[in-house]
Amino acid sequence: MSLPEPKANLAGRASVSGLFVLLRLNGFLVLIGLAVVGCQRPSSLPIEAEAAPASSAASPAKPPIRGRFRVDELPFDIVVFETVFWEPRDTTSLRKLIHETDLVHDQTVLEIGTGSGLVALCCLHAGADRVVATDVNPNALANARYNAEMLELLERLETRQVSLQDSSAFAALKADERFDLIISNPPWEDAAPQAIDEYALYDKDFRLLESLLSHLGDRLNSDGKGLLAYGNVTAIRKALELAPQYNLRARVLDDRDLNALPENFLPGMLLEVVPVVEGAASPSR
Repeated sequence: MSLPEPKANLAGRASVSGLFVLLRLNGFLVLIGLAVVGCQRPSSLPIEAEAAPASSAASPAKPPIRGRFRVDELPFDIVVFETVFWEPRDTTSLRKLIHETDLVHDQTVLEIGTGSGLVALCCLHAGADRVVATDVNPNALANARYNAEMLELLERLETRQVSLQDSSAFAALKADERFDLIISNPPWEDAAPQAIDEYALYDKDFRLLESLLSHLGDRLNSDGKGLLAYGNVTAIRKALELAPQYNLRARVLDDRDLNALPENFLPGMLLEVVPVVEGAASPSR
């Protein structure tokens, strides 16, 4: 007796290979083994569609590396991720001050806009007790942690994400947090950022700068100070103009004549900003 060829089913073409036994039961022929029909893998389903092992869903992938760079103040290369700001000449004078003095030794430091973590790591390497580093770019925070781990400094570094809904200078801090030193290499051009990496370049109406200066005194410990690194004439003039409005004294720690510099220049210029204390004498330049 010949058997009809099985039809294809929705799971794929059926197979007739295997063991089949014909039995007569109550006058009917019964084919044993039909359970194997249709168990063949459909040709349209790739092998990769099988469930992946649980280990493959581990932590998110590290952002692509844009480059590796060396600076004098650190013993290893700094890795820079994609979309993360990198222009070390902006902070040359700030890093030199950190490296050659006891400015940060045993101090608590806040860095606003950490980028690759370069300045924060210089602080830690120079003996800072603790550094809190903030940024609006999640790649920057991952970048800072990555470099800190490579330098075995991660234990004293805390990174915090700044929300795009409120990207003001101290938005990521707790209400009562204060620091011995607040440092920043802020964005310097008066324009609106259109992408996450542009938050390191553009500060519309200098809102970030004003939010930094307006609450700096509330975020510093006694005898604390702020240090801003800028490579833009307009931004420096704006900081010098705004500081007195918030009971701050700002001075340029640089011998270059601001009037003789182009609008954008390198290396950047360092500004010291301190709260005005009644009766205290102004420091000489």
